[in-house]
Amino acid sequence: MKTIQSVLVFTLIFATGFLTSCNKIKENLQADFDYEAEAITVTIPAIPVVGDGLELTTEVAMDLDAIIQQNAPLVSANNVRQINLTGITVELADADEDNNLQNLETIRVAVGADGVGEKVIAEIADNPDVYETSLSIPVTGGAVDLKPYIMKKKFDYTLNVKPRRGTTKSLNVTIKTFYTFVVGV
Repeated sequence: MKTIQSVLVFTLIFATGFLTSCNKIKENLQADFDYEAEAITVTIPAIPVVGDGLELTTEVAMDLDAIIQQNAPLVSANNVRQINLTGITVELADADEDNNLQNLETIRVAVGADGVGEKVIAEIADNPDVYETSLSIPVTGGAVDLKPYIMKKKFDYTLNVKPRRGTTKSLNVTIKTFYTFVVGV
């Protein structure tokens, strides 16, 4: 009887140690990280007369395997659980008093990809009427999971703007996007 009890105790100790080791391995293979994507540049053409709005779409390609290899080399792209967009900023390089972000009443950013519906991910519904060359556009809900879009390898960002007043020249806009990757086994 003592032999059976000893075997059971040994088995429980071994199983507990094994499960604890597995959990430590899983912890070591979790690699959440922040990532700033390559900046996107679009040109808003001169808007001599205020109209309904303007839509500019640009295709984006992200090499997910390279991003994971650079930031979490112990796991692969297959281990990505979420890719949360956490921030978007827009900047003008060639602004002046008559041509700056003040000219835009609303700014909206949407994302789309083949087989995945378009989704508004950030918006300023009532941009203040003050001179500005850089803005942070609030992300919907503070963060949006873009994994279904980024996993497509190529996806589109669409910038929708409604002018408050016309512009006399084109505006070169640099869009910066910031992400938090949730990665683990």
